[in-house]
Amino acid sequence: MTSLVRRGILIVFEGTDGTGKSTQLQLLGHYLQDRGYSILTTREPTEGRYGQKIRSLYMDRKQYSREEELELFLADRREHVRQVLAPALEQGKVILCDRYFLSTVAYQGALGFDPEHILKLNRFAPDPDLALLFQVPLDTGLDRITSGRGDLLNDFEQRDNLARVAAIFGAIKRPYIRPIDAGGSIAEVHRLVIECVHSLLPVFSTGRV
Repeated sequence: MTSLVRRGILIVFEGTDGTGKSTQLQLLGHYLQDRGYSILTTREPTEGRYGQKIRSLYMDRKQYSREEELELFLADRREHVRQVLAPALEQGKVILCDRYFLSTVAYQGALGFDPEHILKLNRFAPDPDLALLFQVPLDTGLDRITSGRGDLLNDFEQRDNLARVAAIFGAIKRPYIRPIDAGGSIAEVHRLVIECVHSLLPVFSTGRV
């Protein structure tokens, strides 16, 4: 959304919890590194001062109002853009980011905020070149969290909330969004990811894959 000197590429991984996006980010990172790309992997919320406050919400989301929660995400992103994303783009890196402003739109939209209003609040953040939106049936995602990872559902992962989040994700229309059917095997989903990245990176178009 901001204009800056961009020599790099920003690819973001979005979707509800349990869709496997973090696994796919790591696989794509290794794949691109093996082909000579300078990769930066990062995530939101960050490990910074605001990101740590956000992470405390996972087990107690009621400690802040929804307005305060939204501002925490915006503050964390401002810091992330200034300290990490903008410099890496200027340096020509390929950035792989686990969650970005579309997650804020969906998760805070599920609290009742207008999604388009949240998009406007994020105008300071550079648009991704590609947003991979990982999608699975809700029950599949919840089973991956509880049975697959052995985790308890945190306050963001409750079924009703995730249903609202998934609906908002599906309704966002931006040209850089590419839906990914994440219901297959890890290898199958990885192939879908590579196909989506194909047009962005010269290595694919030169036949050196």
